[in-house]
Parts: sequence; structure tokens; C-alpha cells
Amino acid sequence: METTRAAKEKLATPVAAETSERTSPSQEFSCWSKKILKSNAGERIRLIRAGVDAMLLVKASEYYEMPRAKLARIIGLSSATADRKIKAGDKLGSAESERLTRIALIEAEAEQVFGSVELAKQWMLSNNLVLGESPLSLLDTDAGSAEVRRILSAIAHGGAV
Repeated sequence: METTRAAKEKLATPVAAETSERTSPSQEFSCWSKKILKSNAGERIRLIRAGVDAMLLVKASEYYEMPRAKLARIIGLSSATADRKIKAGDKLGSAESERLTRIALIEAEAEQVFGSVELAKQWMLSNNLVLGESPLSLLDTDAGSAEVRRILSAIAHGGAV
């Protein structure tokens, strides 16, 4: 059984660093997201407090096929700070790590609702009439995240929005 520290480091590290297999950056973010989803709340809290590898921002921006600077803004970083952290191999701060973890968890919820990774990603990136913008762009705040989850729940259960 892994120690708590080893488990925390495994969650904070991009998948490519763990294996010798070649995976695409978008696959690495998807695999990390699945690990986050399977982890318990205590593990997530420890991960967020310790910070996740800044390279996950690169992987996530490639997963969503969006400029890194735009995703950096969503998680609360300037593009200059994001670039510096990535170049130095640093970890994201707890606030940025929490937002990136939130994105991964809500993406997983969308995949369950839509039954497809591609449909979920498309929904996350498309402007939503009820939300007024794309769901992904609202994940920078707790209030925005709650609204996105509310819409996903309504879609899943056939309820009114």
C-alpha cells in the first residue's frame, strides 16, 4: 500500500512522468482527471494544498484545444506567471490547483451526462444560452461552478433549467 505522500505525489504528477508509454497531452489530462475522480475527498484536499504540477495546465489546454493563456485566466493565473511556473517546473498554488481539479471533476460529470468524452468537451466549450457563456469559462468561481452543475443535473434528469 502506498504511503500518503507517495499517493499525493502520484496525483499531482502528469501521467507521462509515471510511465514510459507515449501518451498525448490531452490523454494525460484525461487520465489525471480520472485519477482525481477516483480519489477520495481527503486525497483531493491534500493534493490541492500541496499544488499540482504546472505542466497539467499545458495538458489541459491541449485537451480543450484552447490557448494556454485563456485556460490560465480561468484558473486565476496571468499568462506570464503560468509560463514562468511551467518553465521552472513549479507547482500551481492551492487556488489554481483547486480550479484545475474542479474543471476535471465537472468534465467527468459532463461525460457521465452526455455519455461521451467528445460530447462533454464540446458542451464545456460551447456557449450555453442559459449560462450566457461556455460552461468552462464559468469554472473560475464557486458560483459559476454551481450553475454549471445545476444545468448538468437538469440535463441528466430531464428537468427544467
